[in-house]
Amino acid sequence: MAHNLLKGLSVFPMRIYNLVENPSSDPIISWGKDNNSFVIWNLEEFIRRYIVHKFDCNRFSKFHADLRHYGFRRIKKGSGELEYRHEDFVRGQPERMKTMVLKAWRKSRAKFEAKEAAEEMRRLKI
Repeated sequence: MAHNLLKGLSVFPMRIYNLVENPSSDPIISWGKDNNSFVIWNLEEFIRRYIVHKFDCNRFSKFHADLRHYGFRRIKKGSGELEYRHEDFVRGQPERMKTMVLKAWRKSRAKFEAKEAAEEMRRLKI
């Protein structure tokens, strides 16, 4: 069952989630056995059918880089299979993806929060 874009979710992980949830794509991409990862079973078909049309990429290496930027980690699999995992990419729980943001944004936010905390400490003279 495809989920509509939930408020606060990034488009990239939500597109992956909807694709993985779609049973018609199972021969190409589907949930991993622990339901917190996805497996690309047929890379050639995945690239042909989905990379350009669903993810606005023209190369798999760009898609792979985007996965890394959102915090996905590749799990070593057998030949011909690619599996990617993220602790907040969980079957049946799309709301958990709200924590999935680009690394650049996370770093920027962390710097901002650290600066605010330092200013607050100066105001309180701690």
